[in-house]
Amino acid sequence: MAIEVLRKRLINLRESENLSQVELGRRIGINNTIINKIESGTRGVSAEELGKFAEFYGVTTDYLLGNNNTPVWATKQDVIDLQDVLDDKDGTSFNFGGQKLTNDQNAKLNLALTQIFWDKLKERKQSDK
Repeated sequence: MAIEVLRKRLINLRESENLSQVELGRRIGINNTIINKIESGTRGVSAEELGKFAEFYGVTTDYLLGNNNTPVWATKQDVIDLQDVLDDKDGTSFNFGGQKLTNDQNAKLNLALTQIFWDKLKERKQSDK
């Protein structure tokens, strides 16, 4: 399971930076063939490679491995703001055709909302610089 989370997060992070595997490899010093194999799940990642990915994207290795969903640059207020979104404090809830979502579907939705939240917040912080 951790391999699948890692694979998906690496792909999402690379795509969010609009980088090809070749360009990413050039920037972090990992052959693009290796990056392709890691992203496709046919090769594991070494501790050194994991560290390079984390440093380049500004996230923790725990984030890449799925142990923590909070980017290293997030403030305490950022975490509170995300929790407000996920807690749905205004009383509305997500549904599909009037039917409530299952716990599994809600968990998937929370993961997607979390990723979108961090992506948009990162964009805002970069544009504020």
